[in-house]
Amino acid sequence: MKILFILGFANPFPGAGWTRIGFFAEDWSRKGHAVEVLGAFSYKAFHKRGGKRIGGISIFNLIFNVGLTYPLIFILNTLISFAVSTLTLLLRKPNVAIVSVPAGDVGLGALMACKLTRTRCIVDYRDEWEDYTMSLATSRVGRFFYSAVKKLATIIYAKSQLVTTVTPNFVDSLKRRGVVNVRLVPNGADVRVFKPLSSKKKSHVFTLFYLGSIVSYYRLDVVVRALKRLVDNGLRDVKLVIAGEGEVQKILDLALKLDVSDNIDYKGLISDKAELVRLINESDVGLIPCDDNPLWKNFLPVKFFEYCACGIPVIATAYEDSILAEFIRKYEIGV
Repeated sequence: MKILFILGFANPFPGAGWTRIGFFAEDWSRKGHAVEVLGAFSYKAFHKRGGKRIGGISIFNLIFNVGLTYPLIFILNTLISFAVSTLTLLLRKPNVAIVSVPAGDVGLGALMACKLTRTRCIVDYRDEWEDYTMSLATSRVGRFFYSAVKKLATIIYAKSQLVTTVTPNFVDSLKRRGVVNVRLVPNGADVRVFKPLSSKKKSHVFTLFYLGSIVSYYRLDVVVRALKRLVDNGLRDVKLVIAGEGEVQKILDLALKLDVSDNIDYKGLISDKAELVRLINESDVGLIPCDDNPLWKNFLPVKFFEYCACGIPVIATAYEDSILAEFIRKYEIGV
């Protein structure tokens, strides 16, 4: 079978979207399917444009995305995605296209292209991106626009062959919107790779570990300020290790300003999973520093499962009634 994944980022990237899609792509490629991934690139990731091959997977980052959420820009991004996706579907002729959202603009364009080319499509719904973009809108026009986008997306989801999503709460939410063809396919960790190691490097330094995209809704700035307080109170043998990419310079600048640069070890993007597993195992806790957006009540990030699979406890900022908080309490794996 020929399978085309469409994921609106510069693939591969250090985030839950690629962790999820990359796992399925690698697994199905090993089973003999022809697997391709159509991705996007922005002006910030211009160097990631074009094609590459990772193992048995062909990756094409061909959809230019401006990377902003203003209504007119959203429309432009959607149209670009529609045009590039249509051309790709006609040329590659997959048996099925799996469109993973977010990114919403790239996803909507790709789904409309599937309808035009009559390609069987599956929607992989990873989070409530429509509500998140509405929460970012600063005007009535913006909120109205994204409300209309949500209605359009609901219609398209309902007409797809299948919608998969990552938590039971998302299943219920989609069904309340009228999308009945929904199946739960939760996130997780590949326990063949992410597991406790028998030999760990011993250190007297207490190590906090953060894995993933460095973006505004993961409040690493708060973590750095907390680190500053620990150091000022005499707890100098503490270190924050960061693995990922994104808005890292803001975090490093803040650490420099607060005079805790020596307590931060930025590893960059780590593609070697064995090295990533080693770093997690050598850490004392894994961090999930979410901001206070109530939309996060329904999500379970992939990093949570990877920390747990390696046997380290989790420190998370989460609402008491969130799925994440309930998991942490139920299984006594952190705070």
